[in-house]
Amino acid sequence: MEIELADVSVDASVWDVKRAIGHILHSDDFFNPTDPKDRPVNFQVKLNPGHGGVQNNGTGKLILGSRKIGDKFLKWLHGDGNEVRINTRKMRFFRSKSKPAQGLALTLEKTPYLDPDIEEEREQKLEKLDVGLHVDIVQFGVFYRRKGSPKSVPRAFSTELEISHEDKGAGLLWFEYDHKLIRVQMGDKMTEEIALNIVISFANIRKIAIGLDWGKPFLCFDLLTPPILQKERFNRELTENWGDKRKFRQRLSSLNEAHAVVAPYAHQLRMVLHEEKDIVAFAELCTVAGLQPPVRANVEASSRGFFRPKPLHTVELWVRKFSWPVAFQIEALLRNALVNTDDLLTELYKPINDLCQQHPTAAADALRHFTEALRSRDSFESPLECFHRVKPRGLELTSTTPSDGQFLCHHVTFTPTRMILEGPYVSQSNRVLRLYQRFQDNFLRVDFRDEDRLQYRWARDVDGTSLLFDRVGGVLKNGFELAGRHFEFLAYSSSALREHAVWFMHPFEHPEKGPMTAQRIRDSLGDFSGIIRQPSKYAARLAQAFTATDPSVKIRREQWDEMPDMGDKPYLYTDGVGTISVELGDMIWAALCKDKPDLMRRAVKPSAYQIRFLGYKGVVAIDEQLQGIKMRLRESMNKFKVHEEELAEIEIARAFHYPGTSYLNRPLIMILEDLGVEKKSFIELQELAKEDIFTAHDSMEKTIKLMKAHSLGKSYGLSFIIEWFRKLGLGFKHEKNVRALQDPFLDRLIHYAKNHVLRDIKHGARIPIPESYLLVGVADEGPAYEAAGMENVFSLTKGQIYACIQDSPDSEPIYLKGSVTISRSPAVHPGDIQRVFAIGAPPPDKICFFRNLKNVVVLPSTGGRSLASCLGGGDLDGDLYSVIKYGPLLPTDHADPASYESVGTHTIDHDSTVEDICDFVVQYLDSDLLGLLSDRHLIIAGWCQDGVRDPKCLELAALCSQAVDYPKNGVPVDIHHSPRLLIPYKPDWHQAEDAAPRTTDYYESSRALGDLFRNIAIVDPTTRSPTAAPINGAVKPKVKPLSDVISSALKPYIQMHLHRFRNEESDVGEMTKLFQRYVDELRYICMTHALSDAPDVRLMEEEVAVGTIIAKCSQTRWRTDRTFRMRLHSAMLTRDVGNQLFKQTETPAPGELRYGLSQAWLAWDFSMRNKTVFGANSFGLIALRNIFNILDLVGSVVEAEE
Repeated sequence: MEIELADVSVDASVWDVKRAIGHILHSDDFFNPTDPKDRPVNFQVKLNPGHGGVQNNGTGKLILGSRKIGDKFLKWLHGDGNEVRINTRKMRFFRSKSKPAQGLALTLEKTPYLDPDIEEEREQKLEKLDVGLHVDIVQFGVFYRRKGSPKSVPRAFSTELEISHEDKGAGLLWFEYDHKLIRVQMGDKMTEEIALNIVISFANIRKIAIGLDWGKPFLCFDLLTPPILQKERFNRELTENWGDKRKFRQRLSSLNEAHAVVAPYAHQLRMVLHEEKDIVAFAELCTVAGLQPPVRANVEASSRGFFRPKPLHTVELWVRKFSWPVAFQIEALLRNALVNTDDLLTELYKPINDLCQQHPTAAADALRHFTEALRSRDSFESPLECFHRVKPRGLELTSTTPSDGQFLCHHVTFTPTRMILEGPYVSQSNRVLRLYQRFQDNFLRVDFRDEDRLQYRWARDVDGTSLLFDRVGGVLKNGFELAGRHFEFLAYSSSALREHAVWFMHPFEHPEKGPMTAQRIRDSLGDFSGIIRQPSKYAARLAQAFTATDPSVKIRREQWDEMPDMGDKPYLYTDGVGTISVELGDMIWAALCKDKPDLMRRAVKPSAYQIRFLGYKGVVAIDEQLQGIKMRLRESMNKFKVHEEELAEIEIARAFHYPGTSYLNRPLIMILEDLGVEKKSFIELQELAKEDIFTAHDSMEKTIKLMKAHSLGKSYGLSFIIEWFRKLGLGFKHEKNVRALQDPFLDRLIHYAKNHVLRDIKHGARIPIPESYLLVGVADEGPAYEAAGMENVFSLTKGQIYACIQDSPDSEPIYLKGSVTISRSPAVHPGDIQRVFAIGAPPPDKICFFRNLKNVVVLPSTGGRSLASCLGGGDLDGDLYSVIKYGPLLPTDHADPASYESVGTHTIDHDSTVEDICDFVVQYLDSDLLGLLSDRHLIIAGWCQDGVRDPKCLELAALCSQAVDYPKNGVPVDIHHSPRLLIPYKPDWHQAEDAAPRTTDYYESSRALGDLFRNIAIVDPTTRSPTAAPINGAVKPKVKPLSDVISSALKPYIQMHLHRFRNEESDVGEMTKLFQRYVDELRYICMTHALSDAPDVRLMEEEVAVGTIIAKCSQTRWRTDRTFRMRLHSAMLTRDVGNQLFKQTETPAPGELRYGLSQAWLAWDFSMRNKTVFGANSFGLIALRNIFNILDLVGSVVEAEE
């Protein structure tokens, strides 16, 4: 509805009028704040401009989304004393004959009211930034320090490529505030058709320098990563519809052929502006935009030609002479921008040659640590000085040996302009890599990412398809050269594809099989004739062989068979699940625990395993009716035929030996709130979680609870160590009847753990739910028993489930009984959450398949549509289901599940080739929209009156389902015809983990997610551990050795078994070599797994010990991936160092245990003497874990006396 405005004060702004009207429309007369469904009225004000466009002419209009509200407002104005005044002037209101545009009325009705202060501030900034600065010259290059230059002289700039517009004056620089970037556009609109853009995001700028170079004003950008490159047409045809602003810019990998040569190595920017006053204007614009102020500096520029074709070719010929591990590290030095060709071909040429000749086996590891040292060196230390400093230590390193399910993997990341090399470091292995174990150096993990290492995301105005087809498609189809080797695309695993990662290989000669190429390996994996014309499905079947798995046991053909599925397609009850005998389950568990004897003692024997076996995939559950060594698989698990079936290995993707914790998350909260769960229920749960976090320092028990609940500190066994502290009678200073443990490092670990959990709660609403669990789903085999002729069988009926929880062998099992909800992630549709009944313990007098199953949820195999398919289109091949018994979260409303009908599978008219798979990978990277669709769904549900039941949200839920299936069926989502956001602002809970989020970008959400977000404040850990200090086993201790509280508490146990307490100085000193090896690898972990490649960014020792990364990151998937790799790497390191102290056998002799205890005690002593040295504190954790493990084994554990 439109209402005419008159007698508006001419000097009033739109915002003044909006504030005055809002004061009325948001009063108790129009808005009931106690009604959760009510919200402040949204409206728009437009004022007609005054003479000459200055001020307003006293008239305008008020636009409302609802006639009902408009009528009520006009009626209110007729009440006694009711009026709206601005600047003492009373405004008049008249019903308009005009109607607002349908889209505008809908927007006002659907979207929340925004504080005009936010809009006004944003508009003022946009107005100030609406200027352009002329750029004469753009230079790409590198910063370097001239040999022998004093510390007071700034670094110089080597111009590797120059693009000049001095004569044309056609380069233009401007700020785009909404997108947080600086754009530099080159080209002449009058004479050229194509404009080239250089885009510098605010987050990519480390420093900006301004100054005069021989009178010419310049800007220098010290960037973290290369800028974004684009092109667009100057004079494109405009149709005056919404499509004009979509995809009119194309991403580029280089600006021209000359730039393509230097772009992989030189990405720093220097610009010469047209006039001196422009650098002053630029500095002022930086302040308005919220950027760091530029510093004035005299940065000299010259063309050194470090990356011309000739020196690059010379380096390439030199690198080819070395073995692959060494050549990879030299390539990493150059491609990771740690050195230039001049450094390699002059200063470092002879030292590297000498290193490889004199120490051929140790050279690669020494160079790997040289790359780490270069990133963290003092800027005044030359590469050669750094090499000589780290070389002696590098030669003492010995390679670690990964466990059976792991291997040391080299990693390559392709961005639009460069290659980034990492590793080798430990990664999870798979079937193919184990088959060619002696040739694992020929396999590479390759990621495709944007310049900032995040996944590709296109702004609305950008078309990235051509970049992906040229850059990513070119690499996939043509392979690439690296360090004298040619690598070709092999395949991917399903989880790797989600991370935009694939496997490449270098062809090699196998002594028995002959020449091995990628095509030969793919052909050897099985018979794919049934799906060979469906590239995405063909690739998904290949992916099974590349799933990260642990080897277990091999079985013969007669020890397994295939049985029919239960239920009707497409909603099979047994979709993806089979059974194994108790004996076979025991054999698998023993194989998995071979290298982890602690796991066998402390974990509950799994009732189910997620497996890969020949062409089968899915879950197998223990069936006590099967005798001997037996596995029964189902037709739904069989994805392709494999020829060699006589003896095959069961590969384990996951063993379910503990119950998962069920957490709230944003989609679940949004749906539950719309299904009738009160907002206060979420707040109360959050308060409970906060209490657990903030009281973690109150007692050892609470610390253990926090660590276990969030799976923190596992690589170092933190929970186990703290549990032992409790047994030793140690505690925090607030606890009674304990010896106070005041350890600054432990305090910092707890602080980092708190930060990790608080961040997850604030930015992901990840709140643990009491009485609730995350369990793998399996099917009830009862109906199959009955079909086989068994009698007196107990089976689940429709709407029933079974779950028995046991988190340790010593704990009592918990049978869930009563009303519960069950769901799986991602939940998007309101029907993705179903209410069912947990039956508790089954009757003792009947045959029951699931009687002794633990830590799984058993779903019924009767009753129409399968329950799994109702839960977001789930199945039983490894899906995890959230079972919530917590009463306040049980919804009062019900919604029917969505149908989740298939959209079909993309099929081509010829047998798929590797080129077709490559095309699909490119298409997937371009159309991986699940995260974007889920985000959009939540935002729209947040401001729609009907929430997740709104037609737009139901449409988005269907698209999310299609996006989930996209990797298998190859049918992408058409994002352009999906429901769009109606306003340029996002709810406050959607704030990215930005160091300084702008208030002008967000509005305050009234939904539960908004309240939860605002109810958490995160304090970054401020105590920093030392990052560099001399490592010396003979450092004079400030206090008497072993006089600390922990050592004193251990004294009776140590004396009991070693018959001494003090260590000889020389024996402690012998730990120096092991410690140095540990700390060098720890430094490498801290550098390699940081979120940024910046030289001053690295993880803290505390982050590695806790297993978290606290740096802010806008893509949680990137942090999750880096955290996973870091945990895997640190777990291998701690296991390896622990085994150096004492490698536990299955039945260790008393003498072995005493020796192991003495070594661990020496390591603990060493760590305490060197507490101020980086790495010493976490080294002490490894020692403590070994000590406590051995004391457990010798049976001397006694609970501390009260």
